[in-house]
Amino acid sequence: MSEATCQTSPRSDSFSFYLLPGSWSAAALLVLLTIAWLIGSGGEVWGETNLYWPLSAEVWSRQNSQHPVDPYTLTHMLHGVLCFWLIKLTLPQLPVRRQFLFAVLFACGWEVVENSSFVIDRYRMVTASADYVGDAVVNSFMDIVACGLGFFFARAVGFGISFAVFIAVEVLMIFWIKDNLLLNILMIVYPLDGVKAWQIGL
Repeated sequence: MSEATCQTSPRSDSFSFYLLPGSWSAAALLVLLTIAWLIGSGGEVWGETNLYWPLSAEVWSRQNSQHPVDPYTLTHMLHGVLCFWLIKLTLPQLPVRRQFLFAVLFACGWEVVENSSFVIDRYRMVTASADYVGDAVVNSFMDIVACGLGFFFARAVGFGISFAVFIAVEVLMIFWIKDNLLLNILMIVYPLDGVKAWQIGL
């Protein structure tokens, strides 16, 4: 068999790239399936408030996560930063498109879990988010986008700047809304009454 016969045509290579599990289109498909799942599960597309604003900073009200962008968008960017470095450390041999797919898989998985009845009730019970009703679908979509942006930001700037930005955003969030990524995790896993009282201003 000749060498020419054994070679795969450029058209075939291009086609297979878009169908590979680690390809960009697979990540896009995963996002679409997640959005479909959230809508099918009864999620509000733009929140139950019917206020079609792109941004809301009222994190301790029913407005929280009902609009495309809110302060927690920054924490989802930090998700992407963490995903990039964890994947790079554990799976350094993967091409970037497959590393990105793992980050999207995490982001989509978190949106499904976060909007489950168990987690919504957990937020309402043990955190200052007593009026939390889950994310609007448009908010979940932008959270996934933010995670992707954080992934590529970390890839572009390296570990040192990634770490500095992570700390800076966490500090900013504390002064802005009395909450951040690490504190949010703490309050879900091991809620502290003192922290909750401080967050709601008692």
